[in-house]
Amino acid sequence: MKAHLVLLLYCLAVVQCDYGDLDGAENFGSGDFEWNEMREQCPGRAQSPIALDTYATVLGVERRPLELLGYQENPSQVVVTNNGYLAVYTFEYPNGQVITARGGPLRGTFQFDSLHFHWGEDSDRGAEHVVDGRRYAMEMHLVFYNTMYGSFMGARNQTNGLAVLGIFFNSTNTDVNYGWIPALSEVRTAGTSYTLPDPTVFNIKGLIGARRRPYYSYHGSLTTPPCFETVTWLVQRKPLPISEEQLDYFRSLRDGNGNPLVDNYRELQPINGRTVYFYPSDFRTRGK
Repeated sequence: MKAHLVLLLYCLAVVQCDYGDLDGAENFGSGDFEWNEMREQCPGRAQSPIALDTYATVLGVERRPLELLGYQENPSQVVVTNNGYLAVYTFEYPNGQVITARGGPLRGTFQFDSLHFHWGEDSDRGAEHVVDGRRYAMEMHLVFYNTMYGSFMGARNQTNGLAVLGIFFNSTNTDVNYGWIPALSEVRTAGTSYTLPDPTVFNIKGLIGARRRPYYSYHGSLTTPPCFETVTWLVQRKPLPISEEQLDYFRSLRDGNGNPLVDNYRELQPINGRTVYFYPSDFRTRGK
């Protein structure tokens, strides 16, 4: 199976991201090129995504639990943007509140920047990471930056600058109450944004739950050129459910050329001797 790369912009929204800062990535488009033609822009040995094999991991030990702070609050504003490559959701919270992540394998405090999705034309693909030989229909990335650098753009090329929480979605036959998905019908055209009438329908804790384990962690990169190798990945093993009808909202989006915006995930990258840690909820359940 051959995956086509699309530009995966790790930024808050079109108005906050200068395409010219992406070192050539502004020339990318959905399905109109092959990744190997641009590989020289990402020459590192700690690239993402990778295949995660539970039995090849090292058991991780948390000095303190991985936790998200502030994510239980209802946002005061949620904006969804189709930037031609991704569906990006950005959030504002009352009184300037922020969401932060700390603990687990993280070294420092990381502030939430935005979240976005990777999906496939069909449900046998779409997620970037593969777990024990399985690729899920969709993967959500919650992007955080180290607060010592002040912003995502300031942190993206810094050592220990970024953290990404990856969460899979598995196709099911039943709709789940995701009130934030229908808003995608308002941004089918690339370059458009839409403010959700009721921002409380996208409560992050309500979506992903309270527990962060079991999860995998490894040192990797952003998945677009120039693919800075500055990311601590936190990939949650247990997927969330999503129906085919809900996935079709994502598949109805169009890229900048008016083509279907699908298969926006990068091919798997070599592990190159990196250690992948597994943080189980119960050591006895490892691999089950």
